Amino acid sequence: MNFQPTRITAALAVAGVCLLGTMSAHAADKASDAARSPMAAQPERMDSSDRANMKGWSNEKEALQAELKPGQNKAAYVKALNDRGYTLTSINTDKSDVVEYEVVKGKQSYEVKIDFDKAGMGSKVDVSTNAWRTDATKAAMTGKAVPAATRVEAGNEAYSDRARMKAWTGEKDKIEKSLALGRDKAYYDDQLRKLGYQVTSVNDAEKDYVEYEIVKGRDSFEVQIDFAANKAKKVDVTTNVWQSEATERALAGAKR
Repeated sequence: MNFQPTRITAALAVAGVCLLGTMSAHAADKASDAARSPMAAQPERMDSSDRANMKGWSNEKEALQAELKPGQNKAAYVKALNDRGYTLTSINTDKSDVVEYEVVKGKQSYEVKIDFDKAGMGSKVDVSTNAWRTDATKAAMTGKAVPAATRVEAGNEAYSDRARMKAWTGEKDKIEKSLALGRDKAYYDDQLRKLGYQVTSVNDAEKDYVEYEIVKGRDSFEVQIDFAANKAKKVDVTTNVWQSEATERALAGAKR
């Protein structure tokens, strides 16, 4: 028989290209399906997981708390924050006896509350979760350069954790009491909707654990549920420190 190696090689090459193209298209379809699935915890959503991020955040919080010792004036505290690499993105309160700052370094944000005595020296320093963030703080957390805040801007009091925490804590307790233990996942989805909450992000969806970000109005919470045999054994409602883009959009829409 008269074989033609050149033609056979060319045909095999064409077949290989077609096969690779089909496999690539199939993989792309699967990736697209996963991205569309609301229950799939995407990489960017895992970046918003409080459970995954909390250890590093807590370690830095403790270091910052240790550095901002009582007994200094306002200027000294601002300098200490700058020296540690923080941008003071918002001043929510600035009075003779108390200041409240929002600060950002990288993707981490904290609220620094300092009480002052009559001599103008810090008597108590509290570094805590920055639950309500100004636009400047949110921009800085995405890597944008923002100017350091030097005064309280109009409307900044609305972002004061001290002013809003009491009402937030009351709502948190209400949600926790409404989410009974021993139920399956579908029950919690339904209960959150009945309470008027939108599930804006599913940051983690494992067989034994699920983590939701929820929004109603200008408040956001994180709901963490541990399961055993498909029934909830522990439910925590906590501060939503790392917010997904969907959560940010929902909160921004509530401001309008």
